[in-house]
Amino acid sequence: MADSSQPENASDGFYFHEAYVVWEIAFNGAISMQQNPGFVHLAGACLYRLREIDLALAKELGVTVYHLRNWAMKNLPTTNPFDQRYEGNIDFDHTIERKADKTRVRKVKKRNNAPLMPIPVHVHPPGEGLLVHQGGIDPVASELWAMAMRSTYEFAQEIYEVSGEGSGDEESLATTLRRCLVSLLATDEVQDCLGDVGFSVGGLRGKLGERA
Repeated sequence: MADSSQPENASDGFYFHEAYVVWEIAFNGAISMQQNPGFVHLAGACLYRLREIDLALAKELGVTVYHLRNWAMKNLPTTNPFDQRYEGNIDFDHTIERKADKTRVRKVKKRNNAPLMPIPVHVHPPGEGLLVHQGGIDPVASELWAMAMRSTYEFAQEIYEVSGEGSGDEESLATTLRRCLVSLLATDEVQDCLGDVGFSVGGLRGKLGERA
């Protein structure tokens, strides 16, 4: 994503860390579904990465990124200016490439079978999650966007800061993802999501703790 999409004041090491990769995947997924990034998107991003890094644990947990993306698509507010929910593909894949300046995370483009939503002539398509009207950016939508960006980004930074990065005792990627998921299980948004899709928060905590 473009640098302008990210809050400032992050250490260089953060941009090469798994917590940043998780945040970027969550950001990409939220934008694709026309939503502000939230904790459910972060949890989904963790599950997406976990199936690549620790498939055994991912299978043991049972809950998948698709459970969470489907719930988010149906239950979280949309940034679409006409309150039309996204109804397209949720099987987003991502490429992750380590560059000299940072890790680049990009969504793999796939054909969307959902019909395009009509956009009246007086409204421009929303960009980067903000509702853009002829008169300018909607201030309420802009504030909600800024708050969502800040809270999810700060969460990812906190995961990074206690990871031991740079201390000579860095944790594994799987450990970072487990810690991230355990922290997200404490949020109301993720708890509501898991309850609705039929998973026990306590049960998931136990499975994550057995491998911590």
